[in-house]
Amino acid sequence: MARIEKEFGQRSNDDIIREILREYASREHPIGTKEITRYAKSRGLDIKRTAIDVGFAYRMGARVYETEEECDKIIRECQVTEREIVFIKKVPEGRTIGYWMMETISDTEWMFLMDSVLNSKILTKKEADNLANRITFLAGKRFSDMTIYRQRMENQPYFVGDVDIDEKVSYIESRVLKQVRLIRQAIIQGKKVKFNLGVYDYRNQNVRLVPYGRHGKVLSETPEKYKEDVHRICSPFDIIFSNGRYYMLGADLETERRTDLKYKLYRIDLMTDVTINRAKAITKEEVGLSELNDLFEYRMENPYMFTGKVETVIIRIDADQFTQVVDWFSDRFKVVGYDAGESKYDIELKVNLNSFTFWVLQYSGCVEVLDIGKKGETSYRNRIKETLEKALEKYEEDE
Repeated sequence: MARIEKEFGQRSNDDIIREILREYASREHPIGTKEITRYAKSRGLDIKRTAIDVGFAYRMGARVYETEEECDKIIRECQVTEREIVFIKKVPEGRTIGYWMMETISDTEWMFLMDSVLNSKILTKKEADNLANRITFLAGKRFSDMTIYRQRMENQPYFVGDVDIDEKVSYIESRVLKQVRLIRQAIIQGKKVKFNLGVYDYRNQNVRLVPYGRHGKVLSETPEKYKEDVHRICSPFDIIFSNGRYYMLGADLETERRTDLKYKLYRIDLMTDVTINRAKAITKEEVGLSELNDLFEYRMENPYMFTGKVETVIIRIDADQFTQVVDWFSDRFKVVGYDAGESKYDIELKVNLNSFTFWVLQYSGCVEVLDIGKKGETSYRNRIKETLEKALEKYEEDE
């Protein structure tokens, strides 16, 4: 009798068995062939025992073990390229206790991906919900007590643009992620990118993203004859992901002509109408951006994304807030001193001063910038002091 071929998209018995193991079995609770056939029947399918114990187990290269130590050894020897690994747990006499399946991505890792999506700063509510649904589908997990908390995420930190999205479609690709892909393609092709850069505006009790040109905001209600062309054309050098957002490092024509500034930073979620331009781009190698060769070091030197020169600074921080230094700068610092009671540490860092200023202000209650190199009015310490004095003046005006 000729074998009946499966049509494209039609699921095989192996697909169904994997789905059942994914949903109902685990290392702690493997399930036997009787349970697998029962779950299959509940789906209107008749899968024979031999199809599981012989066909499925053979085709999947199922690993057999008796003790947990043997199971651990199998897992250690697994290749990272193996998407799914089927296990058969047996007793010493050879009787099968049950099957379970381990995937390349664990449940907790699926949950981490889910949380990253739900708490994203670059996805709208509809984009996040759609992607979370697709992650759940890929994981093969039905909504459970672990994922029901999704319903409490009533909005996203980034929400402008949600109105224009049809949430009934099955696949919604993030506008920001599309733009990231286009910019990366332009970098590979050696082309410039063309885009509008926007800022948030508040009008009629609504937040909106509006283009920003040389003379400020270009509003939709501005008469056409007064509107300027706000398109920017830049050579894209690289893309950095920092503090939950994507940034493009690039240079417009004005920056390309300057000698004191190698690049500018553009927040990609504030871009609109991104296209790849035909013009040939200059490269980061041509402008000497060697600091981008180590993206980790670049992020450590730039806790916030501002352009500026990297210099060495020394700060004094309360010892009980030392964790903040590690959180932001990993181990890229030196402890160069501490007081007798070790209640304070003096720490040396290499940072972009324009960026670091905002970090210092954030932790000004427990951080002091010490003099190093320049002293007096031109010192970085004095710059921080003047900034704090201006901030204090705002609170003293009413007194």
